[in-house]
Amino acid sequence: MERLIIETSLPQPTCDIASTLEHVCATGQLPPLDGVAPLAAAEVKMSHIVQLIEVDRHAEALKSINELISSHVMALRPTATAWLWLARMTVLIDQGRYGEALSAAENALIVLIDFSGKRNVDYTAIVASLLYNLAVIHYHTGDNSRAVKELTKSQAIFERLLKKDEVRYSAMLVRAVQASTDIYTSQDKLVKVFAHYKALGDTCADALTRETNRADRRATLASLVDCLANEGNIMLEMGNGRTAAKFFTKALRYQNKLNDDFGLKELQLSVGLARGLMKMTGKHDAAVNLLQAIRPAAIKLEAHNEIAQIDNLIYSKNKNTTIMNLLKSMFAVVAVVLSSIGVNAQLVVGHRGSVWGVENTEAAFVNGALAGAWGLECDIHVTADGAFVVCHDNTTKRIGGNDKPFGTINVAEAVAIPLHQTRRNTYYAGHLLTLGEYLDICNTHNVVPVIEIKYSDCATIHSEEKNPENNNFSGVSALLHLVKSKGLLEKVVFISFMPGVIEYIHTNYPDLQVQVLAGDGDINNWVKWCVERKIDLDVVWSMLTEQAVKDLHAAGLKMNVWTVDDPEVFARMSDWGVDFITTNAIFPNRK
Repeated sequence: MERLIIETSLPQPTCDIASTLEHVCATGQLPPLDGVAPLAAAEVKMSHIVQLIEVDRHAEALKSINELISSHVMALRPTATAWLWLARMTVLIDQGRYGEALSAAENALIVLIDFSGKRNVDYTAIVASLLYNLAVIHYHTGDNSRAVKELTKSQAIFERLLKKDEVRYSAMLVRAVQASTDIYTSQDKLVKVFAHYKALGDTCADALTRETNRADRRATLASLVDCLANEGNIMLEMGNGRTAAKFFTKALRYQNKLNDDFGLKELQLSVGLARGLMKMTGKHDAAVNLLQAIRPAAIKLEAHNEIAQIDNLIYSKNKNTTIMNLLKSMFAVVAVVLSSIGVNAQLVVGHRGSVWGVENTEAAFVNGALAGAWGLECDIHVTADGAFVVCHDNTTKRIGGNDKPFGTINVAEAVAIPLHQTRRNTYYAGHLLTLGEYLDICNTHNVVPVIEIKYSDCATIHSEEKNPENNNFSGVSALLHLVKSKGLLEKVVFISFMPGVIEYIHTNYPDLQVQVLAGDGDINNWVKWCVERKIDLDVVWSMLTEQAVKDLHAAGLKMNVWTVDDPEVFARMSDWGVDFITTNAIFPNRK
């Protein structure tokens, strides 16, 4: 990823410094500033800092930045102070000092957090630039999934800023778009490399069952350890901490068979395991404990690189958490900024996963997650033995299976049915998932589960408006128990075309997120229904009006639209400010 174009976010000067700036641009040097007002002198120095950064005069740039920050000249201009911290962050990134760069980002956010001028263009440009720089840090430290999300938000802001000043923002937007492309391309390459190491690892594991010679077994074990470590590192770069931790755990087990002592190899594998744990929800303390336990061994081994990694992991993770909390404290700063210039932060929901796989199967869900989905939508039915399975129709016939309704077969029969589907001229094969397996995918890829309770087909969760005596909500508790067991009850969104089901869940479990699905009727009546009950709406895009979005937002409710695969419609829905767009194929990293 290329460096941030720091000039993009340089606040517009408030003083008349045009003639002085001409001297700076022509010579690259500061002119004498004796007698110049402090604010004007500071603005000249800021322009000079831009030049110093561009020609890699890091020491001079940092000295000038530190002097301006400590002088308090800019106290009345929060955007200027925040920019100085942003500039410091940029220099530190150039030097590979990522932990210190995160501290600079934290200070910039602290300056901006109470700033009242969130519609100010300078403020907006600084936020976009901070997000870009954070993406650079996470890209270089192997957290691609976080980098992709930050780049997506940064790019969206720069796209809106471009409409205000094409000359100022076009180059940075191009850079952000290129960075997104580079990261996605690298993820594609990682998938291929991962497949190579996976095949090699399987070969080694198979060879272990046949080897009888001790030396040959040790050589095969060593190869297997290396394969597992490589697979773990690739999973880390893809942002999949849970799977990475599994690979490193296996690698350590095999390594322990090779060596009773704790050496450099064991240290490196343990650091990898800690990195995986760091990316998992609720595992931060375990990761820190592991890092603190192995640090004395790293010192004894004089493993300076690993010592630096250990210290940086503990430090950086804390900084990341602080930065995330600051962003939340700024009223989800990206959403605020985008709404101030005409659009809400866009969250994409993968419809039945994505178009890249048999719908509602593992491939479709995983590919949707890798393509940058915020959430993955699925459909559920109940089998004859009471299990929840993931499928849109009440049989698998349309996707290559058979015509047996789920209510007539058990879960083992359901997941054994071979499926196939051709989508956009590509043939895919797969099998059904249980709801638990789908939730595991959501956990692994840190996406929000969006679960549609199907009309008439979930026999234990059913409602009819015209015949309410047939309503049945007995299965709701089992559904919630399963989601809770996966640790996703606070994230999950339940949707349904059955208003009675949605209203029941909302009334009895008010902390859960629900959306009523609407595919026909008067959009204004649906908005009224939602406002009266304080329930979010999920509507087919063709029914929606811009006024309906405004009315729902005025009531503090959210709007989801489905299913949007036309880029022009996607852009229009985004411009109207809908909160979520459900799509098969238009994702942040793959359009």
